[in-house]
Amino acid sequence: MKVLTLDNRTYTLEKIPEFVDDKLRFAVLDNSNPEDPDYFFIPLIFLESFNAPAAIIKIGQYKIKMPLDWKMVVGEAEQGELNVLPITSLNDRGFEAFMFNPLSSGKPDFAEVDIVDIYQEVKWYFPKIKTGQILAVPLTNGPKPQCAYFVKDISRQCENIDYGSVW
Repeated sequence: MKVLTLDNRTYTLEKIPEFVDDKLRFAVLDNSNPEDPDYFFIPLIFLESFNAPAAIIKIGQYKIKMPLDWKMVVGEAEQGELNVLPITSLNDRGFEAFMFNPLSSGKPDFAEVDIVDIYQEVKWYFPKIKTGQILAVPLTNGPKPQCAYFVKDISRQCENIDYGSVW
């Protein structure tokens, strides 16, 4: 799994690192207060690990591997609301991923989502986040990556996001 760091780069979590810089922070979209969503950079203190099936998701020109039981932020440029939907509900339904880098994007982009492959068992590491926070996941490696937004669990009150408030 990848996270966006405060220095606007991709940081890959494919194994437990032996040493993590105490200044390392990762991006989240905090929708715990749906009236006032905002982006924050949280210190990488705790990592969770688990085994789960994976989906290879094509988002526009990008491909990314994510846990199959997670949820993704989707929407349309013309709509005023973003929604958090299960990855298992996205295929062949015309949904578009919300893509935005909170450090370098001028405006959000949207691209069609398609599940192109599934793996049975993958070992995952991801940072511990609070309820209502949605992880910014870079779609490429390197500086200034475009990001899509994913979350493992979300409460019903936080699964709709005001599009105008997040950029």
